[in-house]
Amino acid sequence: MAVDGKIERILRLYPDECRPHHVEPFAAADSFSGAGLWRLETDRGPLCLRQWPAQHPSQERLEFIQAVLWHVDQEGFHRIALPLETRHHHGYVWHEGHLWELTPWLPGAASYRQTPSAAKLHNALVTLAEFHRAAATFPLPETGPVGSPGIIRRHLRLQHLLTEGLQELLAALAQGGWPELEARAGKLVSLFAAVAPKVLPALRSAADLAVTLQPCIRDVWQPHVLFVDDRVTGIVDFGSMRPENVAGDVARLLGSLAGDKSIDWERGLAAYQSVRRLTSDELVLISTFDRSTVLMGGLQWLEWIYLERREFANRQAVLSRIDEFVSRLETLSQVIG
Repeated sequence: MAVDGKIERILRLYPDECRPHHVEPFAAADSFSGAGLWRLETDRGPLCLRQWPAQHPSQERLEFIQAVLWHVDQEGFHRIALPLETRHHHGYVWHEGHLWELTPWLPGAASYRQTPSAAKLHNALVTLAEFHRAAATFPLPETGPVGSPGIIRRHLRLQHLLTEGLQELLAALAQGGWPELEARAGKLVSLFAAVAPKVLPALRSAADLAVTLQPCIRDVWQPHVLFVDDRVTGIVDFGSMRPENVAGDVARLLGSLAGDKSIDWERGLAAYQSVRRLTSDELVLISTFDRSTVLMGGLQWLEWIYLERREFANRQAVLSRIDEFVSRLETLSQVIG
C-alpha cells in the first residue's frame, strides 16, 4: 500500500529505521475507540502508528499515560508497547488536530472470545495483577485512602438517570432513527427501570469506602489483551488511564471474560490474588463496578447514538455489544430479584 502523504510527513520526524516498506490500515472488529491504526513494516521491525481521536486524550493526559508506561517497564513489566521517540525525543507527534504515536507492533491476537480457555483466563488476570504491581509505585498527587472516583461518578450518574436523565433519553428514543435498535433499546430501558433502584443502595454504600488509588487502565477488556496460544503477549490501548482503585480494572476485565459464569469469576479472582491480594473493600468494589456497568453500560450506548448522534461504522458490532448488555442485565435482574 502506498504511504499516505500525512503519514509520510509524521514518519519523517522519526529515525530512518522507522520508515516503512509497507503500510496497512488495521481495524479490530470489536474496537470502538475511534483511533486510526496502521501496521508498518520497517527496518526496525513491525510498528504500529496510532492516530488518537481529536477529542481525547489531551496532550497532558497522553504525557501521563506514557510516563506510566515507561515506569511500569522500568519496574519489570514489559508486555506493553512503549512509544518510540521522535528525532526531537518526544513520545508523540501533534499534527493537524490529532496526537500520533509510534510503537512496536506487539505479537499475538485478541483471541479470547474465539477460543476461550481456563488457562487464558488465569493468565490474563495474572498479567493484570503484575501490571498493577508495577504501576503501584508511580508517584501520584493523591493515593488515598479516598473514595473510588469511578464509583462516585457512577453513583452520581445513576441518580441523574433516575431523576431526569432517563426521561430525556426516552424522548430521544421516540424520534427513532435506527430501526434494528428500537426493540433492543426498549428492552434495555425496561430492564434498567426494574433493576436500578436495587443497585442504587449498593453504589451509595460503595462510594463511601476509602481505598488506595494508583494508575489504572480503566478500559482493559478482552479485545485489548493479546495472546499467543494461552500466553498473554501484551495489553494494548491505554487511552482511558486514570488514577483509580484496581477494583475497576479487575471488574472490567473479568466482566468481559467471564460474563455471568460464577466459576470463571472465582478462577479469575484467585489468579489475580496469586500476585496481588485484594482487600475486603476492593472485593465489594469489584462487584459494584461490574453490576453498575451491566446496569448502565447499555444506556450509555443509547445516549451516544440517540442524544449525542455519534456515528459508528460497524453497526453490527454495536448491536452485538448492546445484545451483551441486554443478556447480562436480564441475568442481573434475576439475581437481585
